[in-house]
This record gives sequence, C-alpha cells and structure tokens, in this order.
Amino acid sequence: MDARKFSTHILDTSVGKAAANVRVTVSRLDEIQEWRSLRAAQTDADGRCLLLEPGQFPGGIYKLTFHVGAYYAERNVRTLYPAIDLIVDCSENQNYHIPLLLNPFGYSTYRGT
Repeated sequence: MDARKFSTHILDTSVGKAAANVRVTVSRLDEIQEWRSLRAAQTDADGRCLLLEPGQFPGGIYKLTFHVGAYYAERNVRTLYPAIDLIVDCSENQNYHIPLLLNPFGYSTYRGT
C-alpha cells in the first residue's frame, strides 16, 4: 500500500504568523492533459493541512490553488494575488510537502520535508 503523503503549510511573512483557515484546492493533470479537481482542504490554526491521504496520492502532476484573497479580505488587507496556483511534479514515490511563504504582494515556495 502506498503510504506517501502530500501536505502544505502557509506562513504570512508580513505578520510573521501562520495563515490559518486558507482554502487550498488540489487538482491532478489527467491523461488527456486536463485538470481534474480532487478535493478542497483548509489550513489549520498552524497554517498546515494534509492535502491527500496516504493511499489516495498516485504519482503525477498536481496543481495547488491557494485561495488567499479571502484570507486577506478578512484582515482588510489589499493583495495583488487573490489566488496562487503552484504546479508540482510528484512523480517520485516519496512524501511531498510544499510550503508557501506569503505576503500581500509576493510569495515564495520550496520543497519541504
């Protein structure tokens, strides 16, 4: 059984805190090169969320959409990015943790552990 995991966390670098309650949608590129929506998740109080459970995460190309516009709107902060799409190649049989470092006018990401 495949036990690998797919997860993320979001840090709002403009305030130095985790970004809680941010909706993240997960899609997978199918064999005819179209995005298929798999599920929506939400970050917890620590800004973390498990995107796909072990056994539900086959290798492939995935798109994570971070719906950050609502997060900033709740704080009365204007942002350039209402949503951020990250496309990730998860072809290898290993865990993937994709953090997002966020501020209203920029973002960065990396391969976490």
